[in-house]
Amino acid sequence: MNGIAFKHHATHGAFNVIDDCLHIGGRSLVDLTSQLGRTPYYAYDRDVMTRTVQRLRQVLPESLHLHFAMKANPMPEVVQHLAALVDGLDVASGGELKIALQTGTAPDRISFAGPGKSDTELAFAVASGITLNVESDRELRELANISRATGRRPQVAVRVNPDFELKSSGMKMGGGPKPFGVDAERVPDMLRDIASLPLDFRGFHIFSGSQNLRPDSIVEAQQKSLALAVRLAQFAPTPVQLLNIGGGFGIPYFPGEEPLDLQPIAAGLAEIIPTAA
Repeated sequence: MNGIAFKHHATHGAFNVIDDCLHIGGRSLVDLTSQLGRTPYYAYDRDVMTRTVQRLRQVLPESLHLHFAMKANPMPEVVQHLAALVDGLDVASGGELKIALQTGTAPDRISFAGPGKSDTELAFAVASGITLNVESDRELRELANISRATGRRPQVAVRVNPDFELKSSGMKMGGGPKPFGVDAERVPDMLRDIASLPLDFRGFHIFSGSQNLRPDSIVEAQQKSLALAVRLAQFAPTPVQLLNIGGGFGIPYFPGEEPLDLQPIAAGLAEIIPTAA
């Protein structure tokens, strides 16, 4: 009888297992549960978060800015801790924006992305002075109306739906019509519109996909993102100040998956960042 080979989960080195019990922050789940007196609950380890950011700092180019996408975990205590470690926060709702501002993070280090921003959220973002990633003509018109009514000039970047996609990505954000961002071929017209409106242009947000564990695919997507940004910058009303290539890095969630090797990605970024400077 032939044996069946089962795939195993990748080893998770962040937490210890002692006597078959998971320990978080030096305490067993049994102790944590006893203290709380209930289940379910979420438990986080600040030291693990700190070490993760430090590792990224050590591997990736120093000139690269690291942002925390709050949709990954908007718990106020988690955001407060990470805000002190990263270079900025990315939000996807008015509720997340409120939490981000409460951390004391400077508005020019906060950006707001998402295709369904309400008029109330847009007004809140403009009043806060953060950068708004514009994803439609409707948002552009509303921001111009807010500017005329308040005298404030919104800080805007254009979120681009690229004409390529991140290969082997768990969640693809490019390579065809998507609900996120402005299709690449439409961006030059939008940039011309921005030039005629009371808005301050800052740059581009190009997000081709997420949850990818192939370094070669990520490097290729980053190279294409830079090339697309350089091409679109020819139509920009002012010089590009920021380029958000987003997406983050994949995590080995499922059996058979291996942790992402960051070294090839760091090498690829080191090659293209001087070109962008």
